[in-house]
Amino acid sequence: METPVNCVTCGEPLTGKYCAACGEKRPGPDDFKLAHFVDDAAESFTHADGKVFQSFRLLLARPGRLTADYLAGRRKPYLKPLALFLVANTVFFLALPLLGWNTLTTPLHIHLHSELYSPLARAVFERRFPEGTALPANYAHEFNAHGALLAKSLVIAMVPLFALTVWACFARSRRRYLEHVVFALHFYAFWLLYLLASLGLTNGMLRLLAAGGWHPSDLAIDNVITLLGLGFVTFFTYHAVRTVYGGSRGAGWAKALVLAASVVGIVQIYRGFLFFVTYCTL
Repeated sequence: METPVNCVTCGEPLTGKYCAACGEKRPGPDDFKLAHFVDDAAESFTHADGKVFQSFRLLLARPGRLTADYLAGRRKPYLKPLALFLVANTVFFLALPLLGWNTLTTPLHIHLHSELYSPLARAVFERRFPEGTALPANYAHEFNAHGALLAKSLVIAMVPLFALTVWACFARSRRRYLEHVVFALHFYAFWLLYLLASLGLTNGMLRLLAAGGWHPSDLAIDNVITLLGLGFVTFFTYHAVRTVYGGSRGAGWAKALVLAASVVGIVQIYRGFLFFVTYCTL
C-alpha cells in the first residue's frame, strides 16, 4: 500500500500524520498489521473513554466549568453537550427499573389521579372511555409500557423549557438562547445522575427504616425527597451559574433557587406532555 500525498477523504495535501483540513489519518503500509490494528483499536477506545470520564468528572466536581469551557471554545477534551446528556439519559433509564421507581415513567393511574394536570387528563381520557365504560383488556399495561418507551426520548423536552427559565433569569447577560441550551443540557445530565443516586439512597434508607419497624407514608417520603433535592440542586446550580454567568453571591443564590424550583414545575409539564403523547399514539 503506497503512502498518499493527498488526504484520501478531502483531497487536501498532507503535511503530517493527520490531515490539517479534516483530521483524517494518513494511511500507510503498516495499517493492517495485527499489532498496529490492536494498538489503533485500543487508542480509539481509551480516547473515547477518557472523554466520558473527564466530562462527567468535571460536570460533577466543578459545577458550571464544563459549560464555561464549551462556551469559551475549549471543547476537544470533552463530550459534546448533547452527547453527554444522552449518555446520562441512557444510564438513568437502564438503572431505573432496578430501583423500582416510576420517576419520569409515570403510570396511567398516576396521570389520572395524582398530578396537577390530572383533571384535564381525565377529561381527555373520558372522551375515549366515558365514565362507566370498561377499559379494554391490558390497556393500562400497554399504556404504561408505551409511555415508558416514549419517556426515554421525550425527557429531553425538559431541556428547552429549562433553558427558557435560564434565559429569563439572565436576560441581561445578552447571551444567545442556544448558549442557555448548552447550560441546560449539562444541568439535566447532572440532574438525571443525581436523581438516580438519590433514588438509590432512598431505597437504602427505607430498608433501614423498615428493619427498625418504621414505615413512613408515601406523602412523607415524597416531601423529604423534594426538600432535600431542592436544597442539593440549589447548591449545585448556585455554583454553576456563578461559574458561567458571574454576578453577586446574593443574586446567584436567588436565581439558583428559582431555577431549582422551576425543575419541579418542568417535571409536571413533562409528565403532562408524556401523557398526551402516549394517549394519542397508543
